[in-house]
Amino acid sequence: MAVLRWFTFLLVVAVLAGCSSAGRDAGTPTSGASSSGAFTTTDVAWLQLSDALHARALPLLELAPRRAASRSLAGLAVRLGEAHEAGRGRLRALLAEAGITGENPHTRHDMPGMPTAEDLKSLAGLRDGAFDRRFAELLRAHLGQLVLVANGERDSGGAAAARELAETMAREHADDLAELDRAVAA
Repeated sequence: MAVLRWFTFLLVVAVLAGCSSAGRDAGTPTSGASSSGAFTTTDVAWLQLSDALHARALPLLELAPRRAASRSLAGLAVRLGEAHEAGRGRLRALLAEAGITGENPHTRHDMPGMPTAEDLKSLAGLRDGAFDRRFAELLRAHLGQLVLVANGERDSGGAAAARELAETMAREHADDLAELDRAVAA
């Protein structure tokens, strides 16, 4: 399992490094760490990837209130849907500050932590306990990936504002994972 986590981390770093400048209209973010407010390619890639992760989870979260047997899971899904929308606002504000415009290149990718169209179709056919188990599995993968990429930005990002948001989001999503564990155990 540790090897899989390490591989996932390396994959995320590669994606962050390789895809970060797509969608930029003017200029190029600086590379490497920066103590100033300058946004690096790592910052931009993390902001875009995190925005895409949040967006792709919204349809997953919308299913739970109608299908979950557990009121705790249903309530968590509603709260997370609202939190994800707010999180997207924070991410997009920093993207705007970095001068990044255009379509997010990660929104159409199927990457770790993103529920796929097939996942959602399969989940929509489930109810009660079967729904709860699969929903919790997908949500755990999603939240875990958010924590992983936020920790990568926190440790390797350049712009202080992006690193601070990453630290906040890593903490929030770790708390969400703990809440998911409590809801599943209830």
